[in-house]
Amino acid sequence: MNKNVMALFAGLALPAGMVLSGYANATSSAKIINGVEADKDSWPYMTALIDKSKLNAFQGQFCGGTFLGGRYILTASHCVSDIVKSNTINVYASVGVHDLNNVDTEGQKAEIQNIYMHEDYYASSIEIHNDIAIIELAEEITASHVELSDDTLTNSLITGNTLTAAGWGQQSATENLFSSKLYQVDIPYTDRSTCQNVGGVYATVGDDAICAGYAEGGKDVCHGDSGGPLFYNDNGTFKQVGIVSWGTTCADENAYSVYSDVAYFSDWIAAKTSGVSYKQRINSDATTQNVQIALPVTNYGTEAFDVKSVFAIPAVSIVSHTCNDTLGEGESCQVTINVDRKAAGFLTSETDTEIPVSLRTNHTLASELKMTLHFNNAYVADVSSSDDTTSSDDSASSDDSTSASGSAQSSGSTATSGSSSSGGSGGASFGLVFLAMLGCFFRRRYL
Repeated sequence: MNKNVMALFAGLALPAGMVLSGYANATSSAKIINGVEADKDSWPYMTALIDKSKLNAFQGQFCGGTFLGGRYILTASHCVSDIVKSNTINVYASVGVHDLNNVDTEGQKAEIQNIYMHEDYYASSIEIHNDIAIIELAEEITASHVELSDDTLTNSLITGNTLTAAGWGQQSATENLFSSKLYQVDIPYTDRSTCQNVGGVYATVGDDAICAGYAEGGKDVCHGDSGGPLFYNDNGTFKQVGIVSWGTTCADENAYSVYSDVAYFSDWIAAKTSGVSYKQRINSDATTQNVQIALPVTNYGTEAFDVKSVFAIPAVSIVSHTCNDTLGEGESCQVTINVDRKAAGFLTSETDTEIPVSLRTNHTLASELKMTLHFNNAYVADVSSSDDTTSSDDSASSDDSTSASGSAQSSGSTATSGSSSSGGSGGASFGLVFLAMLGCFFRRRYL
């Protein structure tokens, strides 16, 4: 069956022949070549990511993933990077589906609320690292969840151990041939040094990734399978050891597929699935110098925690917050900040500029919630703005730490906000922590 892959894959800058999948702006994604159709109920946690704008689920499926339980799905960052950049989630997840033509009757369709890419995800023309992401669903669902490998198991793998990949991807290296049904393929584990010794882009494979495949080729993953799982049968229990990431070509000689090492990211996965919900990226279309932005936080987990402070450059000030009280399960709060783009050093003509902001908490797993504030447009300087940095909030920010209410802090970099929340007794004091160096903000150029 043919599939309109051109609608899914377009132009990320990669070396010739390098295969990287994803939504909208990737060259291609991974496929199952020379595998077999999976038994209908063999992978109940297998998840299809589907573009709502396409004619149907078969045409819309662009990446895979695995259900971790509760409201979380594990996938690859390159699958969702363009969705995150757009700040518009026009995608849904189908958990437990086998035949994409039966998505309305098989498995569970779930709306997506947030996406957490690895903060150090990097994809260039010669290397890819930290290719992992967590999808947060709008509601918890009840379904079988995947078991993840740990360091002990993954580090015990030796070359030749049988691994299994699954997905809905392309089934021919030379033809546009897809199946609506889930397929799987057995391929051997390949030690990292053998993979690196192939040379070229394979020399960049790091500790965050593992390789698998036949040296002579023949069986592989490729277009459509990215973000999906690589399993190892651990005494009768299939555990996920990898996430389909990239390769050069599909099923060719000395063209191993590279997978993100799930065990390597165990702490990161634990933090992102702890129940602490926030917006990792916020886009603004504002054309003003001063922009007020809301930073909401929700606790879906059982561990209560305090939002302690905002960590940002001096161009950021706190307008108000409702985070006085400890957040119990199901509770939310919000910090509203003001960003003075002139004080941040941005020229009025600059577009696509970014500032990093973090919320600090006392949660045992999610102690820092890193966010990116992205400004799409240029801005018009405030008439009242002088050559010095001036915000629309209560005071100007100097190179030293200054509170949102305008009082300088002695020797430390912590300040209390100028406006507190709607009451409540309990909880921790809330403050603003400035980055000491303006160089900590950045202007990203997208691939």
